[in-house]
Amino acid sequence: MAITEGLDGVRRELDRLDRKVVHLFEPGLPSEAVRSRLDAAPDELIAWFGWADGTRAEEDQTVDDASFIPGYVLVSLDEAMEFRDAVEVEADGDTHWLPLLVSPAGDFYAVAWTAHEGIVQVWSYVDGAPDQTDYPDMDRMLRTFVESFRTGAFEVDDEGYLDMHPELAERVYEAINRS
Repeated sequence: MAITEGLDGVRRELDRLDRKVVHLFEPGLPSEAVRSRLDAAPDELIAWFGWADGTRAEEDQTVDDASFIPGYVLVSLDEAMEFRDAVEVEADGDTHWLPLLVSPAGDFYAVAWTAHEGIVQVWSYVDGAPDQTDYPDMDRMLRTFVESFRTGAFEVDDEGYLDMHPELAERVYEAINRS
């Protein structure tokens, strides 16, 4: 699945669930704008920020209104770079990283890459969690998200909030990323 196909798949699922965020995605950036800001930006990041440059904030908007997946907002390239500069992450000298999705608590999904290898992996950082979730690549992360929506691991609860069922989400993750 190409990155844009995966992002389109998540958007379809959000639209199916009638989520406000579908109408809040900002227009994507031209590839040259991404390349000029990021050292050796892999094609996957060019596609990601070309699809949408974050989520528009509106007055009285809740995190739930803007959630791309439960609790996480799709950030713009500017926001991602600001967040990266404010957070300390241990990485090899030639490894670059950038958050893609961020929660209000400062948890995030980030992609790591090197100039000579391209995407190394995608990982989820949750403060205080004993283990972090890794994805071999952006494609499998997006496939995991789409399947999580399809299976009900990500769903709208009785109060209208986008919610996650951890056990079901873990089964979806394992099926896609550990096969």
